[in-house]
Amino acid sequence: MALFTRTFTAFARLWLMINVTWLLILMGWLVWSSPVNARSYDDIQASGSISIAVYKDFPPYSFINAQGEAAGIDVALAQALADGLGVSLDLRWMTPDETVEDDMRNYLWKGMNLTSEDGRRVKADVMLRVPYDREFALQRDDLGQPAHELVHMFAPYQRERWLLAYDMATLERPQTAARFMYHPVGVEVDTVPQFFLTTAYGGRFRQNARTYASINDAFDALNHGEVAMVMGMSSQLEWLNSPLQKETSQSSQHTKPVLTELAFPLLGRADWELGMAVHNNYRQLAYALEDIVLAHIRSGDFSRWAARYGVDFNVPTRFSDIAPSEDSARNNNEKGMNVEPVATLAQSP
Repeated sequence: MALFTRTFTAFARLWLMINVTWLLILMGWLVWSSPVNARSYDDIQASGSISIAVYKDFPPYSFINAQGEAAGIDVALAQALADGLGVSLDLRWMTPDETVEDDMRNYLWKGMNLTSEDGRRVKADVMLRVPYDREFALQRDDLGQPAHELVHMFAPYQRERWLLAYDMATLERPQTAARFMYHPVGVEVDTVPQFFLTTAYGGRFRQNARTYASINDAFDALNHGEVAMVMGMSSQLEWLNSPLQKETSQSSQHTKPVLTELAFPLLGRADWELGMAVHNNYRQLAYALEDIVLAHIRSGDFSRWAARYGVDFNVPTRFSDIAPSEDSARNNNEKGMNVEPVATLAQSP
């Protein structure tokens, strides 16, 4: 009986040691494999750095310039946010997914299996260039639950709109949508302009729609005379048509691209605002970052950052009462941009 008791006790101890060992291994694996969580304001201050996610290869907002340095309006903003908090900047480059919702999931609150090119977890403390729209923020999923309850969107810092670029050397200013029936138009793939040209008015413009991998490629096609017009976001077209880009461009010299505002019927919203987002648990961080954004709008820094890339900075509606300084406004007006005033297209071609 005593022998049986000793044997059972030894077996029980061995079984306990094995289970404890496996438990420790499992706990270690969970800690190692779990994503790096977004952090609070206090955690960021304690660590001395903040990770901010910007889109990769997305001029004039965020890209690597010819000198191999991070450049763009959003990169300047990210550095200003880090400086405002008194911490260093850890820039995270985002590869866009199919939707903004996917990007927020991948880079703000989940990111379980994603890593950047250098092998780091892609989770960021802040994400830039997020739609600032109350209807979008309060959107519900198929079950009626809040679709973005894990994300807090705040601090709009720019207004965007659609523009049309055309070659004034070969084409008069477009006045109606019927012009799209007779001249090829370049658009970026998977964008609202592409959807408009291929579906509006029963697809009457589809035969003249020319789809390119990027708006840069579409604008190059315009410069080479392959298309007569290009539809795209204002900031991108302003950047591509800026004097700085023209100096470095190898395009034909006979082209004279001009930008014009047009109210496109059936195109949806003509303009929208962009802001930033953090995990919904970290409102204190959002309040601190919004104060920094307000200070830079008020000082005219946003106008100067935009002018550096040939872009016209449009103050978001929420902060329309905050006027940039006179110097920054003067610098912005002297950048040589030529955007014609808005003209409303006819409701039918």
